[in-house]
Amino acid sequence: MSRRRSRRELLTGWLGALREAGAALGKRSHKPPDELLHPPGADPPGERFLAACTGCGDCVAACPTGSIFTIEREDGRPLPVIDPSVKPCYLCDGLPCIAACGEGALEEPGGRDRVRMGIAVIDPRICVTFRDERCTLCHAACPFPDTAIMLVGMRPVVASGACTGCGLCEAVCPTTPRAIRIVPERELVPGLRVPRRDIPAG
Repeated sequence: MSRRRSRRELLTGWLGALREAGAALGKRSHKPPDELLHPPGADPPGERFLAACTGCGDCVAACPTGSIFTIEREDGRPLPVIDPSVKPCYLCDGLPCIAACGEGALEEPGGRDRVRMGIAVIDPRICVTFRDERCTLCHAACPFPDTAIMLVGMRPVVASGACTGCGLCEAVCPTTPRAIRIVPERELVPGLRVPRRDIPAG
């Protein structure tokens, strides 16, 4: 006669299934590690986050949309990340991923609009609006339209001070390759929030 599974066993099994799903998602990500985003609440340079994160997977299990998955660090430990081209961050109410982090690797930023995972960058060579074709998908998908992404002359413009880097815009971009993508915060010039590669050397 089989005994009823305890609540703890059921929870452990559920968390294990979520972690396996996250690992499978990680295998499907085509981006190199330096282009993947740290979860909400990670410090912009990522130094404190990397030092504090134990790879426990609690943020992965807490993410209701399955956006967070893990990749393997050089030392073999798992690291939670997000690939917005596969599944963006939906900036859930209450930011449950941060609430689940017991290690202090993810810290409450002061609201969904204060999250800074990266910044959306638009390539005018690919974006159809620069060929006078109408498309407003990125603006419609943005959780803070007319604040983080504005339409100027029906072309999208990203506000560097307001973009959270959630990647919802990248996820809905219809072009191949995508005309809008997220550059991780750790790859930006602090304060300016522009990609380091766009700053002239010297």
